Amino acid sequence: MNDIVVRRHGTAAVITFDRPEVLNAFRDRTFAELATALDEAERDEAVRVVVLTGNGRAFSAGIDLSETREHMSGVTEQDMRRRLEGLQDVTRRLVSYRKTVIAAVNGIAVGVGAELAIASDLRIAAMDAEFAFLEARRGLYPTNGVLYFLPRLVGHGRAADLLLSGDRIGAEQALVAGLVSRAVPAAELMATTLGLAERIGRAAPLPVRLIKRHLRRTWELGLEEVLDLEVEGSLSCLRGQDLGEGLLAFAEKRDPEFHGR
Repeated sequence: MNDIVVRRHGTAAVITFDRPEVLNAFRDRTFAELATALDEAERDEAVRVVVLTGNGRAFSAGIDLSETREHMSGVTEQDMRRRLEGLQDVTRRLVSYRKTVIAAVNGIAVGVGAELAIASDLRIAAMDAEFAFLEARRGLYPTNGVLYFLPRLVGHGRAADLLLSGDRIGAEQALVAGLVSRAVPAAELMATTLGLAERIGRAAPLPVRLIKRHLRRTWELGLEEVLDLEVEGSLSCLRGQDLGEGLLAFAEKRDPEFHGR
């Protein structure tokens, strides 16, 4: 049985973490299957959006600690460094990913679950979802870009509070803090997420891809550099064929058919 299940819904590929008996805890196999699923979805030109979610009452409760204890037996610090850096590749993958990634947080998101969510482009939470960064409580340290992403989403002070206290934050608090963009009843989570994925999927792929890439860069740039990015993005779209289709569809009062060119 696989740790991850992939299903298609229109132009969206839904990747579901499927170890509900252990709250979708990640083991090495899970990371490998996620990498494969992301690669296949990126190669599939019919897929415009990837949705990450969990089966059962958790998005993911983090790393499978039983497997982690096995890995720690007799390993050197250099071995552990390589392992940690390897696990961080999932964050690098999501940041450089060509397509939009939405985390549909259906329940508990702790450890790698919270990390995957904040590394995604968008986060939608069920009302009974909870986030927590429990590393300090367990004698561990945050990884996978938490120190980079979290303060940019919720601010330095709120990030420090969450990381030092390990307190859980519910969906409504997460919405107010800016950790998620939408909080909906659990029964509406996937319909809301897939509806958003469909709307993104109908947009022209080139500007969507450029907006994702440039939004990541604006965190580190000044105003003039961002203005330059906007010019370059606009020129890229003006050179493409999809702009003509968008204008023609508007004139003909129909939905455009974009092809990413």
